Amino acid sequence: MDKPGVLSTRIETGIGIITLGSAERVHFDPEMADCLFDTLKIWAADDSVRAIVLTGGAPGYFIRHYSVAAIIAAGEAIRASGVTIREDQEAGFFSFDHAIALCETMPKPVIAALSGSCMGGAFELALACDIRIAEDGPYQIGLPEINLGILPGAGGTQRLPRTIGTAAALMHILMGDPISPREAERRGFVHETVSGKALTRAMDIAKHLCGHDAPALAYIKRLVREATSKPLKEGLNLERNLFSRLAASDAALKRMRDYEAGTLTFLSPD
Repeated sequence: MDKPGVLSTRIETGIGIITLGSAERVHFDPEMADCLFDTLKIWAADDSVRAIVLTGGAPGYFIRHYSVAAIIAAGEAIRASGVTIREDQEAGFFSFDHAIALCETMPKPVIAALSGSCMGGAFELALACDIRIAEDGPYQIGLPEINLGILPGAGGTQRLPRTIGTAAALMHILMGDPISPREAERRGFVHETVSGKALTRAMDIAKHLCGHDAPALAYIKRLVREATSKPLKEGLNLERNLFSRLAASDAALKRMRDYEAGTLTFLSPD
């Protein structure tokens, strides 16, 4: 999983922390994407890892963006092949796409701690995370691909509208102007922008989430993630069935009994 200068990992009290890049490597590339996917795949299946936090390894950077050199190489290879890409053909997928998809689909919360510049592919990865925390500072967040004659190709055109609405997403992607962390919070690109370290706040959130039962976290993430893609009737039916499954579980019954007995308190007094 770990590769010096590319990606490093550690686990603290059930929280898996992935540090992307280094001072010498501030762009995503195929090698980093492979390492990220491998790590996420292992931790998704590891019951001892309850939550995952992604952060940057270089001062002032989460990850700047996906390597433009790597995109040029891919574009030149397509041209050299003589193949015309049809709109209706099945798209090819790479480890970066699979890593992004895994952030969404794994039954564990994934938190992006934006410690600096986060544009293009880096922001597309952050959009796939369940929670995004940015630290305040003089850096930029967003999808500037149109300035290079391309478009967000790792889910940005699909996930940003689902996050902030179609009109706001269209304006941002068409203009191609990255925004500040505070503006990102105001527009809903991130959940919070903090004055201190994003990693500190992300770890606090992760620790709080680890205090909940894993099945409840997994079911909630699944239901909310699928809410916009399922018919309402189907979603409500699944919600009720998963609610019933949890309500009959040993862990939930114990918590509810403790609450009724007054030994579990999480609400303010009436």
